[in-house]
Amino acid sequence: MVYYIRFLKTPRFQVQKKSVFISALICITTDLGDDFLAEDVDLIATWAQYSSHKALYQEPLKWEASTRQLPVMLGPFSPNDVAQKTSILNIQLQDSQKDTLRVNSTPLVMSGCSASFGPQSEPAEKLILRELYVADHKQPLKIWEETGNSIARHIWDAALASIIFLEQTIQGTSKEMPALSQLLQAPRSSPLQAVELGAGCGIVGIALATMLDHCDVLLTDLPEVEEIVTLNINEARPQPSSRIHYQTLDWDDPPPNLCSRPIDLILVSDCTYNADSLPTLVSVLNRLVETSPKALVLVALKRRHESEAVFFDLMRAAAFAPLQANVQLPAQHEEVDHIELYCYRRQAGPDVP
Repeated sequence: MVYYIRFLKTPRFQVQKKSVFISALICITTDLGDDFLAEDVDLIATWAQYSSHKALYQEPLKWEASTRQLPVMLGPFSPNDVAQKTSILNIQLQDSQKDTLRVNSTPLVMSGCSASFGPQSEPAEKLILRELYVADHKQPLKIWEETGNSIARHIWDAALASIIFLEQTIQGTSKEMPALSQLLQAPRSSPLQAVELGAGCGIVGIALATMLDHCDVLLTDLPEVEEIVTLNINEARPQPSSRIHYQTLDWDDPPPNLCSRPIDLILVSDCTYNADSLPTLVSVLNRLVETSPKALVLVALKRRHESEAVFFDLMRAAAFAPLQANVQLPAQHEEVDHIELYCYRRQAGPDVP
């Protein structure tokens, strides 16, 4: 599994005995925050100017296998050094230049950069920025997460696998799902219509719009994620003819017409962990394909408990036929995690409900 640097306490300037320090508290944890990295790793903390991102100071840090949190204290600096400086703090692996999403080379630990802070003593907003380079794309995918305990506003492992697989399919290096390859590679006279359910931070749908031209992406989730999704849409750099939107969607009360045009692709990433919500999820998928019968549904999941298996029974009962692929992500001690991806399409015939 991938591990993520997170701020338990966001950075701030702190005055001690006429000197100024930058203080923060970090951890390295899983997407759900339920486990900590049990390996020694060398980190580098970089204090940079907010406007130019010019590095002002760097200091090495050491995360030890038994650690659950790591204090960060940079300095001392003179008050003149920090006067009128709005700053950011970046934490990354010492031997890593950038975080690249690529098959067999995704980093074990994802870097993180704070929101701006200073020049006074107020801490940075409770956010962390990921800059992810998808394969050979020159511009990073910039995604903000919240640093709190809401898993709805974090990046999850299956989202990273979805992006890797979509990029491979768009470029033609993966042919495991021919229907998806045809959809993403074919010339289009009108924009591809994509909807992401349970979008969270919106990373998968935003990534699709940055990789694929002539694409309209609608991100959907509960009202609680609207602020973080809007922030990420504003950071996004989609292809010239692609667009990204957000709309609140409650699976228990979906609108009759979510999209004005037929949907081509529905993205579902790490939405199967809560078995209680699975009937509602499949019901929403059922509603969407009633009006868009040719839509493909790309589901990415990392199995966390046995109860998730009911999802496949529900999809089978709703006459969705799957194809399967796997994407590997790094795990501790040179092992790998397998993320499952399924491409579904509604089966035609008299047995369809």
